Amino acid sequence: MKLSDSVTTIKGVGAKKQTVLEEMGITTIYDLLEHSPFRYQNRLNRTHFMDVPEDKDVLIGGVLINKRLRSIGRGRTMLECALRDESGIFHAIFFNMPFLEKNLRLGNDYTLFGKMKWRNGAKTIVNPEMYPANSPRDIRGIIPVYRRSAGISSNELSKLILSILDEMDESCEWLGDELLEKNNLAPEYYAYRNIHFPESVDAYNRAKFRLIYDKLLAFQYCILYNRRFLDEECGNSMIAPVDISKFLDSLPFRLTEGQQTAVDDIEHDLMSTKTMNRLVQGDAGCGKTVVAETAIFHVVSAGWQAAFMAPTEILARQHFAKLTADFGEFGMRTALLVSGIKSTDRREILEGISSGDIDIVIGTHALIQSDVEFAKLGLVVTDEQHRFGVNQRKILTEKSEAVNVLVMSATPIPRTLAATVFGDMDFSVIKSKPSNRKEIITRYATKKSRERVYANVYNEVKNGNRAYIVAPSIEDSEDNNLISVEALYEELKKKFKGTKIGLIHGKLDKLEKERMMNEFAAGTIKVLVSTVVIEVGIDVPEATVIVIENAERFGLAQLHQLRGRVGRSDLQSYCYLICYSDAENAIERMNAMVTMSDGFEISEEDYRLRGAGDLMGTMQHGYSGNSFYDLFGYDKILKLATSDAEQILSKNQIELKGFVDLEQLQLRTNNIMVQDNSNII
Repeated sequence: MKLSDSVTTIKGVGAKKQTVLEEMGITTIYDLLEHSPFRYQNRLNRTHFMDVPEDKDVLIGGVLINKRLRSIGRGRTMLECALRDESGIFHAIFFNMPFLEKNLRLGNDYTLFGKMKWRNGAKTIVNPEMYPANSPRDIRGIIPVYRRSAGISSNELSKLILSILDEMDESCEWLGDELLEKNNLAPEYYAYRNIHFPESVDAYNRAKFRLIYDKLLAFQYCILYNRRFLDEECGNSMIAPVDISKFLDSLPFRLTEGQQTAVDDIEHDLMSTKTMNRLVQGDAGCGKTVVAETAIFHVVSAGWQAAFMAPTEILARQHFAKLTADFGEFGMRTALLVSGIKSTDRREILEGISSGDIDIVIGTHALIQSDVEFAKLGLVVTDEQHRFGVNQRKILTEKSEAVNVLVMSATPIPRTLAATVFGDMDFSVIKSKPSNRKEIITRYATKKSRERVYANVYNEVKNGNRAYIVAPSIEDSEDNNLISVEALYEELKKKFKGTKIGLIHGKLDKLEKERMMNEFAAGTIKVLVSTVVIEVGIDVPEATVIVIENAERFGLAQLHQLRGRVGRSDLQSYCYLICYSDAENAIERMNAMVTMSDGFEISEEDYRLRGAGDLMGTMQHGYSGNSFYDLFGYDKILKLATSDAEQILSKNQIELKGFVDLEQLQLRTNNIMVQDNSNII
């Protein structure tokens, strides 16, 4: 078995299941192993039924003392079971499972998992999982729960992964003994088994360390290899000096101190012989776009072309409108290149780019297609760096001999960590915000105060403002505590009668998503119910309130990113975090969001809290940890991986034998390049 093998080599994966897995981004065995559980169920110990709270998933057990199967009409059945444990008698009910009556034996001890409820004055567990105690089918242990898609359950994913793990052994290892011993790394087969089916908390933590190391090694290798490529391939990219004061004087405001510093950094880069490769970091609303505009003005005024790449078509259109308005008075010609334009318009734009008639082209990933040729490309600006990966940036820079690169990110990363993660880049930080912006008021709410939150949202909307409502999942899941956008949408349609509500999530086709976002921006839609797809959205100044359901399921950095969707005007804005967990870690994170507004401070706190997490916390509270972004909380592992990546690059082919499997390294590097288009930083 090779990790690069197709999932179709797994027993039980036919054409239908293959399609479902591919929709989840899973095409190889490696992809499936990397589909880590988003939480775990703690089924290690059975609880006495008398100690079990209502409406909580629990593991209980007892001896079957009675059973009765009866019809409840319309072909439906109900199997009633009575079981006894040390604390007394409890009941289990199974609807429409008549076959169980023959399988369950009186006097046998059974283990059950499900929700305990009061029914007719007695504690009852409805439709639980139920297996003979101490049998191979006993459901005790640390049980993984996976993010799933329509057509495949978490349990099915679990079985597929288990079938792979049963075939894995030492022969699958891709790191040599030197790296394993130096870093005290667990074997790969051990790591994958214990990230999916942990033997213990210690085994889980050791597995987690190894897999994070593997990812960061591949990522750092990719970064360092790319840096070497740029150093070797890029020539003199010096841009002639230009008087940018004309553009700055045209602005209706003065630059903040942070903006001015970033502009000065960029000016120095552009006029040097070294190709600019600069990251501008700053919170949402700090004014990164005008900094990028200043760079564009300089480059175009000096006779070069500029490309501005946005992560979504809507954002590209918004940037196009702004840049066209801001540069029109200077005679600079702009064009929008996105996938949805007519073929005749596209041909005309491509001709204008290749001839040099178009100075500035704004677009999405359509900009990196092979038929886009520039006459004299001098600058590439990419918005929202965490949505645009190393590989995509490299393709675009190859469209000219020497292209200056400016990337912008609203995901604040501590400077010391950024220096390591973005080892191939210089970076500028903008911390100050425009003087007319008010601080977003953030409030932490629970299930009890949820109705009050939505009453406040309703008032904001009635006053002419707009609202984002965010939920973590698209559809109802096996996790009953997880709010879905579809259920939330139906709930709010009833709650907010007379108010037009929109629904947007990743499964909608592109045109429908574009329509929803445009209608929200225009004000036709007043309330937009969404998953995190709005994390990188559009600038809607009228949006003054955001509600984030299941806030405990998000990291602080992502919560802060979502909060940045509001507070984009001089209007007072609000962020409500509805948390359904009473876990200490969850409450600590909510309080951090309430008290902190600085993105860099939040990112530091995020890393601190995540680093302190353990398996039991994950099991109980459902922290995800699946996004590649989450990996950057582990700066010690990152330093190890960076050092080892440098060592790999310094060795020749012969020296690498026994040190690292290059084929496996390439597999992981390719995976990172694909991932980082949507997840990295």
